[in-house]
Amino acid sequence: MKKPTYYLWRDDYATQEEYINEKKRYTRMGFRVVTFIDGPKDRDINEGIKAVIKNHISDYCR
Repeated sequence: MKKPTYYLWRDDYATQEEYINEKKRYTRMGFRVVTFIDGPKDRDINEGIKAVIKNHISDYCR
């Protein structure tokens, strides 16, 4: 069975320790945690994921 994914934005946490504790919390609940460390957090997550996929595909289609 695949683990569900939970997305975190690094900028939401004032310290590295707060971020690590939150990441551990979701990991213990069974999530695979993906962290975004760049970009505005109010941007639609789906647009960001589409951009990553588009860039990834264009790298391999050359």
